[in-house]
Amino acid sequence: MKRRDYEAGDTVEATSPYQAFFTLRDGGTPLEVGDLLEMGDGALRIFKFVGFEEAAWALPEAKALPDGAGAVPGPLEVPAVPAEPART
Repeated sequence: MKRRDYEAGDTVEATSPYQAFFTLRDGGTPLEVGDLLEMGDGALRIFKFVGFEEAAWALPEAKALPDGAGAVPGPLEVPAVPAEPART
C-alpha cells in the first residue's frame, strides 16, 4: 500500500476489524473493498470481498548508486608492522 494513495477517514473504537466493519456500516459510512483499517498498534488491514487481510505500507525503494558512490567503508585494515628491536 502506498500512503499517498490513501487519506485518513473516520475513527472508530473496535476490538477487531469485523467489529469496526459493522460499526461503520451501521453508522452510515460502510467500508468499501480496498479500504484500509489502521489498528491501534499501527497494523493495517485491507477490506476485500472475502474479509480482511494483513497489509503494510510500501517502503520507498533505495535508488541504485554508481559503483563505489556512497559506499560506506568497512573497518580500516592496517597491515601489521614488525616492531623494531629495543636498543639498549
